[in-house]
Amino acid sequence: MTKLQKNIMDFEDYLRKLNRSDATIRSYTSTVRLFFAQGYKWKFEDACRWKESEMANKKPATVNLRIHALASYGEYLNSEWRLKPIKNQVQQYVEHQLTMADYKRLIDYLYQHENYHWYVIIKLLACTGVRISEGMQITLADIRTGYCDVCGKGTKYRRVWFSNKLRKDILSVYGREGLIIPFTDGLVRKKLQTLAVKCNIGKGVLHPHEFRAFFARRVYDRCKDLKFIQDLLGHADIKTTARYLRKTNKGVSRRISQIVTW
Repeated sequence: MTKLQKNIMDFEDYLRKLNRSDATIRSYTSTVRLFFAQGYKWKFEDACRWKESEMANKKPATVNLRIHALASYGEYLNSEWRLKPIKNQVQQYVEHQLTMADYKRLIDYLYQHENYHWYVIIKLLACTGVRISEGMQITLADIRTGYCDVCGKGTKYRRVWFSNKLRKDILSVYGREGLIIPFTDGLVRKKLQTLAVKCNIGKGVLHPHEFRAFFARRVYDRCKDLKFIQDLLGHADIKTTARYLRKTNKGVSRRISQIVTW
């Protein structure tokens, strides 16, 4: 094992102690490996050259994600310098979203094929807005109780509530004690990709975090209370919550056509 390999393994342990998700750990460590594999050395001048190269070839969001990865690595090394993220205007609209029709088609397919475990997983994600890492902490006993406290980002705890409808739907078809989601983040993502094909749901729409945005949109449509949704999702900044409510380009086009008829 080389010194660099050992160093990255220690960095991975450092991230786990910070309670980073498996997906974040994979992303950050792969970025660090790529940085050194491209011939750069851990010094500010090389990092600046790397940043310029990334900006020329990658989308701003991708570049910032990799800058955050190097920043975390720098914190692990106690480095004195940090790269500044690039300014990236938040996209006001999105191309695709999980619609209610998509969701109903998905859960109907799972129910009809008696795939009750994944039916329950999808219902849990869509009706609570939990992150996948939070969902992995929820048990059937919690469903019976009606709520549970989960550890989210930054080791912060928040309470997740299960509606009467959700509890009834889950308990009517599922009785396996223990964790509701006893799978890795990667396995859940792969399963969702398979289900997207079977249920004719658009490419790139069906992923764990989209259910969080789906939940936020559905709740907002019912109550119009952004602060309430912020509390449910556990966001520190209400601007983050607002981003979950972005409209699709197609939806904006349809609405403006309905309004502007003069």
